[in-house]
Amino acid sequence: MNPGRPSLAYTYYVLGILSVISILNYYDRNVISIILQPVKKDLRLSDTQIGLLTGLAFAVVYSVLGVPIARFADRGHRVKVLSAALAVWSVMTAACGFATGFATMFAARMGVGIGEAGGLPSTHALAADYFPPERRSSALSTIAVAAGIGGFLGLAVGGPVSDHFGWRAAFWVGGAPGLLSALIAVATVREPTRRTGAAPAAPTVPLGAALRMLARRRSYIFVTLGLTVSSIGAYAHQTWMPTYFIRSFGLTPGQIGPLFSILTSVPTIVGMLFGGVIVDRWTSKDRRAPVWILIVTLGAGIPLSLIVLLTHDLTMALGASFLGALIGSAWVGPNYALVQGLAGPKTRAAATAIYMMIVNIVGLSLRPVVAGFVSDRLARIAGQESLRWALCAMLIPIAVSLPLFYAAARTLQADLDDAERA
Repeated sequence: MNPGRPSLAYTYYVLGILSVISILNYYDRNVISIILQPVKKDLRLSDTQIGLLTGLAFAVVYSVLGVPIARFADRGHRVKVLSAALAVWSVMTAACGFATGFATMFAARMGVGIGEAGGLPSTHALAADYFPPERRSSALSTIAVAAGIGGFLGLAVGGPVSDHFGWRAAFWVGGAPGLLSALIAVATVREPTRRTGAAPAAPTVPLGAALRMLARRRSYIFVTLGLTVSSIGAYAHQTWMPTYFIRSFGLTPGQIGPLFSILTSVPTIVGMLFGGVIVDRWTSKDRRAPVWILIVTLGAGIPLSLIVLLTHDLTMALGASFLGALIGSAWVGPNYALVQGLAGPKTRAAATAIYMMIVNIVGLSLRPVVAGFVSDRLARIAGQESLRWALCAMLIPIAVSLPLFYAAARTLQADLDDAERA
């Protein structure tokens, strides 16, 4: 074993800690999606206001602060940044449960976004330096699976807790575990050496130079643009789909939460795991594999989503949701590994943060707001079914993104070579 590298057992211990943090991350950001209907009624909100709470309140600070926080993390402080971020978003998630109206809920959701801004970039950068390139897609897919488990728990736990104890308790459940995990992480996770072999140090690439470096890699630009466009539709479905089942099929959060989470989160986890393994093997023959899987899985998700939204048969809708989650999740881990590969070793956290800033400031901000606004406008003619047709419209951006991914594939091999030389 290389004396400069940690043991295999410790490496996988760190992966376990990062996975637990990802579970908490996605529980705290997604639990609101299963309790939108009771929150709306209790706080007397419109669909547009609900969209602002789930999108703009969280996404703007999450996206904008991610870059400066990631630059600080790239200077060798990723463990400290991740632990502090976890503590902040856990406290602010609990604060959501004390909201008394739109303004206080908006402020609390902004606090969650501030904390989570330091989460994903630091997590991915740590994993990228603990695992070599040939195992990186699998490692990042494991973290993505953990995120899927967090989303599952947000629905499966949040819905029944809301039915039995009120929607506020669904937020409070997420707070305490995060504070404990933050203490464990800062006490037991070591800052890794870079994969280049150097000790952690301030990056030699200034932010402006890092931006120019990434900008000349056209595949990075096209992948970012493609995910930005597709995320408008994909995130809208992720946010509103439980509410769609509640409104269109007459279910409660406690009824649809566990059922929908099992039928979507379990196949999502399987899809992420197999996606990482498949692409790791596929990449040995074709380095463009992460882009091909984006095109295949997102393209296949469009007809499956139409089945969910156009049928009035609950069993068929849930079955199509299952298949959509299984197929549509395979790209997640490989995509994160692709971003890390295009970044090079000196700007890993910053590259993820820049990518996430662009994707989220558009997709995460606009996803629920646009769908909520369209639903409010359609309510005059479609009544309770307005959300169904609003979500159908949200499939258009996903279709538009597919040619952008194809454009990325054309320069990907040259761009990866450039990143390795940087």
